[in-house]
Order: sequence, then structure tokens, then C-alpha cells
Amino acid sequence: MTNILVPDISAALNQTIFGTDSQPFTDPTRIPMSFTSTKRLRLLNTDFAGTLEAFTDATTRAESTSGSSLQQSFGSDMPVITMKVNPHTIKFSQPKRITKRDTREGSVYYHFTNNKGQNNDILVVSFNGNTGNIDIRGDAKDTQGVFSTQAKVVGVGAVQKQLIWHNLWKLTREEMILDDNTINTFQIMYSSPIIPVQIALLGFFSTVMEWTDSAEKPFSKDYSFSFTVQETVPPLDELLSTIQSVTFDPNKYLGLV
Repeated sequence: MTNILVPDISAALNQTIFGTDSQPFTDPTRIPMSFTSTKRLRLLNTDFAGTLEAFTDATTRAESTSGSSLQQSFGSDMPVITMKVNPHTIKFSQPKRITKRDTREGSVYYHFTNNKGQNNDILVVSFNGNTGNIDIRGDAKDTQGVFSTQAKVVGVGAVQKQLIWHNLWKLTREEMILDDNTINTFQIMYSSPIIPVQIALLGFFSTVMEWTDSAEKPFSKDYSFSFTVQETVPPLDELLSTIQSVTFDPNKYLGLV
């Protein structure tokens, strides 16, 4: 995949951006994690092939709507899934394309390289996490039902956690080809203390989410899934220069200005 425009969805996720000159430096104490797809972005009248201006207009409209109303407007599917409880561990794995052949003279290693001369294989990102407390008895709710979008989300936020988890589970099962024969591209927006700029991981889910129902932990569920990365924005080879180009302003981070 090439030449795919990835819109900056930080505004839609209400993420706080720090730094100078509008550089995308995220809070290093927080790991923003969000998931979406071409199918879900179309709920905001945008697409991976759309313009950034069109997406900005759509996110502005989304921000002007309350969270419960936004959920109600799009039915059960969330256009952007923002994790209530981020995964506990995220593993980046990228093997090398190497084949060993033993000969009479010794061992020969064959390196299968790309157009840059690199022998790197496809990047796979593995997620392992826990839902957190999903005991709905800890939340206040009205007469419209536990899973109503009008329910009061207070207490431990169990109702919202369950909605997010079910959206993520459903996302890992989404179709690859949409009704108009468009490829359904999946996107993860990621940053962390070691990657303090927002990057987009584009690709597909290698597995449907696996999860465990355990009597020992009835009100929290362990889950895991993996994601095959076909492209990153910015490219991983440019990530270091991107981070170095960001000027971090500690005064803004501490709220002193």
C-alpha cells in the first residue's frame, strides 16, 4: 500500500498535544490507543482516500456532539474506538528474512532484501490486556437498560468499558472487502513514552480477538490479538528524524504556560 492519506484523528479522541509550533508531541505519561477502519471512518463521512480537510470537518461535527449522543447516532458501532483501559503489553515483532543452507564448505546464509537492501520481514504487533472492572453493579443506570446509550456512566465506568470491548472484538472480525469492493483498511493510532509522536499503523488483524472467561476473575476479562502492519505513517525508517524534529516544551507539559 502506498500513497494512503492518514488523517490526524487526535482531535476526535480529545488527546492533549504538547510541544511547540503545533508539533505532535503527546503526553509521555499516557499511552493513547485508538482503533478504526475504513468502514468505521465512513460513519464520519470520511475515508482513507479522502482529504484531511474533509476529515477535520467530520471530527469537528463529532466533537460538538456528546459522547452518548454520538454513540446513539451511529448505532452500536463506534467510528473510533478509544481504549478505556489500554493493553497491558504491546509487543513489536519483526523477524529477518534469512535462509540457512549447509554445504560441504560450510554454512551459507541467504538474505532476501527489499528495494532498500533491508532483509526485514513484516512487522507484527501483539496486544495483551484486561478489560478492567466491568461489574455493571458499580455503575448507576436509568430505566432504559444497562446497555442503553442514555445510561449514566459513573462509578467504575463498566458500561462504557463493555461497549468499547465489544466494539474492539467486532472490529477484529470485520470484513476485508466492503460492499463497493473497497479494501477495508484497519488503522491503529499509537504513541508511548518511547515513541512520543503519534504514528499510524495500517494493516489488518492477524487473529480475531482471543479472550478468557474465568470464574476467578468474573468481572474482568483477559484478551489478546495480533495486528499485521503493512505500512506505518511516518515510515519506521523516518521515525528517529521525526522525533528529533519535535521540540518538547516542559512548561506546557507542566501547565505553566
